[in-house]
Amino acid sequence: MKTDDLIDALAVGLEPVKPARASSLLLAAAVVASVVGVVVLLGVRPDLIQAMGGLTSWLKGLYTLALAAAALRLTTRLGRPGADARPAAMLLFAVVAVVTAAGAIELALTTPDQRMAVWLGRTWDVCGRNILLISAVTAPFVYLSARRLAPTRPSAGGAALGVMTGAVAATAYGLLHCPEATVAFVATWYTLGVAAAGAIGALIGRFALRW
Repeated sequence: MKTDDLIDALAVGLEPVKPARASSLLLAAAVVASVVGVVVLLGVRPDLIQAMGGLTSWLKGLYTLALAAAALRLTTRLGRPGADARPAAMLLFAVVAVVTAAGAIELALTTPDQRMAVWLGRTWDVCGRNILLISAVTAPFVYLSARRLAPTRPSAGGAALGVMTGAVAATAYGLLHCPEATVAFVATWYTLGVAAAGAIGALIGRFALRW
């Protein structure tokens, strides 16, 4: 048998393999876990119905959901050997940059005597801690959702998973519990909480995502 005939024979019936993706079911479970975590561990804000009727709570959620979506894309790219993850990383940083710029503009337009109140709110000292607390509940489902991926850079993959975990947790925390609504507050303290989850994820990924 000629080489070309052998190749043709071996190729018969082969179908392209679909690229691996994070498990949608486990990601949905992560969302549910974050909501349950907020309700059980932190409690729901007493004015939840009223807050849901306003725009500010949804804008917070839009930011953190955008972070989660960008981190998911980055996780997926990092989990495919040979894929270029740079555009996904740039998208993640762009989301942060846009909200950070909006927060800076908000502070610039605020009277000097009110700037610290707008920036710190009333809960700046517990915001990051609460996001990490809910992240601990959310993380197992997020990390398990990526078990079919094959990251060649474990620390980077873990960091992306950590950011996604923190962003999902921050979304539930922001919508259900946190009363703060200024852009400057969210851009600073929410972002720091999500970044802390990403740093922890990088440490976890360094050991847990080796293959």
